[in-house]
Amino acid sequence: MKFKNLVKPAICAVISISTVFCSVPYMDFEKVSAEESKLIALTFDDGPNTTTTNDVLDILEKYNAVASFFLIGDNINEKSAVTVKRAYDMGCEIDNHSKTHSNMPELTAEQIVSEIEYVDNYVYEITGEYPKFFRPPYIDTNQTMYDVIDKPFICGIGCSDYLASVTTKERADSVISSAKDGLIVLLHDFQGNYQTVEALETIIPTLQEEGYEFVTLTELFERQGENPKETILYSEVAKYPCKDYKVYKNLFKGEVTGDVSWPEWNSTVSFDLEELEKLKDTYAVEAEYDGDFQPVIALQKWSGENLWCSVQPSYYNGEKACFLASDIQKALTENNTSLSEIDRMSILPYGGTMTLKSVNLLVSDSSVPVIDGDVNADEKFNIADAVMMQKYLLDEGTLTNWKAGDLYKDDCINIFDFCIMKKMLAQKNG
Repeated sequence: MKFKNLVKPAICAVISISTVFCSVPYMDFEKVSAEESKLIALTFDDGPNTTTTNDVLDILEKYNAVASFFLIGDNINEKSAVTVKRAYDMGCEIDNHSKTHSNMPELTAEQIVSEIEYVDNYVYEITGEYPKFFRPPYIDTNQTMYDVIDKPFICGIGCSDYLASVTTKERADSVISSAKDGLIVLLHDFQGNYQTVEALETIIPTLQEEGYEFVTLTELFERQGENPKETILYSEVAKYPCKDYKVYKNLFKGEVTGDVSWPEWNSTVSFDLEELEKLKDTYAVEAEYDGDFQPVIALQKWSGENLWCSVQPSYYNGEKACFLASDIQKALTENNTSLSEIDRMSILPYGGTMTLKSVNLLVSDSSVPVIDGDVNADEKFNIADAVMMQKYLLDEGTLTNWKAGDLYKDDCINIFDFCIMKKMLAQKNG
């Protein structure tokens, strides 16, 4: 939703004079940039130390970048604590990688809590702030860990930089080729890992030239508009991709629960494949769900050459998942088939039990004709739209289609749009 640029008293005054139409002066409103920042979070495991960690900080400082450091408690001492404080003062984030770097699924709940609390308390002594995130040693998890560790779990995309055999160039090339908005990169700053230090001299300036900004994990979640959950192991934090889409049709609403083997998934959601073909690349599928396992779309063909493949969502956050038309088309292309050849398209959970609550077919706003003034999206412009606009400006409602109400074409909704709308209604009614 865009901005309301005038205070309520002014709005009330103009709205109350129903016979007066406003002349709209030129106003230089702040525009929303069409080009959004691309964000990456560099993260480093297995410090701190007074050598390699400081070398990493030198490079971050050189390129005005920040990162998140996952500390092993047994590596924190009086000397390395100075390095931790330096990182924190630079704007970097200090996070938890356990006290001993043990394989934590083999520990008891009490031992796990002790491992986490040791690092939390030590970091608090140094920085005055507790770690917000946890990275499991060896990226090994179990349900007990999720139950007793009250932090979001972070994984990330690595480049095997813990292996001496992986060269500096291979490390840099791997990170650069994997770069995308929202990516979490897993690197290591253990003592002597100088090839990663050298790789950063290529990784950071190269990606900055490509328009990427390096941020902490906290900033990554905040700027991507996501609240981190304690039931997901994150390797990326994507932006919600369907903000410019609207609901075209509801395909399912209710509540069904099952694992991947539940046969009723095949008939829970009904996709009209001919309709999807007509919509081409303008549609998306949005599913609301509960559970540790996100939904996937299954594509099946049993006529001719059999096919069963699953499409991962472009976005999921533990509550909502979105599949873009391009995700589905890519899977079809990779399997040398098309929607017209598919016999069934269904939604089911990825690997475990899921509760499905709703599935909507969306279409992009740009693919739907916009009728000026039709803010309630009923495909006509009349007094009902003016009532909805008035309620919105008085903070008493929302607009179904704000773009139709942006009559002044300044990327925001305000009193000037309402004045134009009233004039349009008067002209329409003679």
